Amino acid sequence: MMNRGVSWRCGGTALVAAALLGSVCGAQAQSVSNGQTLYNKVFATGTSSCAAGACHGSSPSARMNKIQFGVAAAMTKAGVSSVSQMNFLSSYLTDSDYNDLAAYIANATGGTATYLTVATAPAVSLSATSVAFGSVTIGQTSSARSVTLTNSGTAALTISGIAKTGTVFASTNTCPASLAVGSSCTISNTFTPTTAGSATGSVTITSNATGSPHTVALSGTGTAAAVASLGWSNSASSLTFSSTVVGVTSAVQTLTLLNSGSVAGSIATVGLTGTNATDFVTGGSCGAGVQLAAGGSCTVTVAFDPTAAGSRSASLQVTSSNASTPTAITLTGTAVAASSSSSGSSGTSTGATSNANVGGGGCSVAASGQPFDPLLLTLGALAAAGLGLRRWRAQA
Repeated sequence: MMNRGVSWRCGGTALVAAALLGSVCGAQAQSVSNGQTLYNKVFATGTSSCAAGACHGSSPSARMNKIQFGVAAAMTKAGVSSVSQMNFLSSYLTDSDYNDLAAYIANATGGTATYLTVATAPAVSLSATSVAFGSVTIGQTSSARSVTLTNSGTAALTISGIAKTGTVFASTNTCPASLAVGSSCTISNTFTPTTAGSATGSVTITSNATGSPHTVALSGTGTAAAVASLGWSNSASSLTFSSTVVGVTSAVQTLTLLNSGSVAGSIATVGLTGTNATDFVTGGSCGAGVQLAAGGSCTVTVAFDPTAAGSRSASLQVTSSNASTPTAITLTGTAVAASSSSSGSSGTSTGATSNANVGGGGCSVAASGQPFDPLLLTLGALAAAGLGLRRWRAQA
């Protein structure tokens, strides 16, 4: 229904007081539905006006003010141009609009429409001229974002190319080489960032339409994946153990492993490698399969248990299945041989030349490994000989 703000005057010679209508956008030629929209459209206001019911009627079938003659698009156009109160509509109506009005009026009154000759040309309409993907994790592909391309012109649209720029963007389409009037096709785009930071690209449509090429801008931001990050809390890189007797275990030294990442980290192994790996022992709460929450920590204890004298070395390494690998810890220690005076708690002598007893004169009474001292045997033999000689003299 016309608004009372439409600025044109009723009159029998105003045929289609095409005030009826008006469309800022051109429409497809000979479209009854668009003609009906135009017939009832209100787009200007003024003080000298009337309602549709008093001017051209709510429907052409009422034949008010000879509206039925609007079946001739040329007559409607001439009326708009010649009647001063309707002349303002000239800036809103195209020849295609007049043809659409004629089609609608003819359909409503049973008349035969005649049309203006309209120059035909294809036209490209895009549902969007830019696509923003937002933040996408590096290495992952975004959901597809589509743009609809429509031929809004009056002739077939010839598409000679749809090209994409930007290596991190991908584009596919359903567009044929020739797109009929009023038909549409889809251009689908995705974003797969390879580095952190913003990225831009575009899709360019080349065709026979005015304004070609037409461009759709693409943009997105790559973000680093959330990961766990394992490291030693004191940034340690080595442990040193002071002199330790072979066969004796040193005091324990403790390392703290911290997950400074944003997601949980999983420990795969805690192991010793290197030339003297068996001379060190580990313990603590860190171990294979342990999950460290973001900000969480566990401990690794290390002790030195040398099996031979000399400098000993090894390496402590923690690995993870989903986190950065912490620095390998270098382990070093010095081992010394056990004391030669004692072999342990049994008190058994270990010296090969030590004596069980040493006499006041420095003579050995019983040398190690012999039941009697040789000197004692000699003295005994001489004493026995002297005693025998004494007895022999006495008998003589």
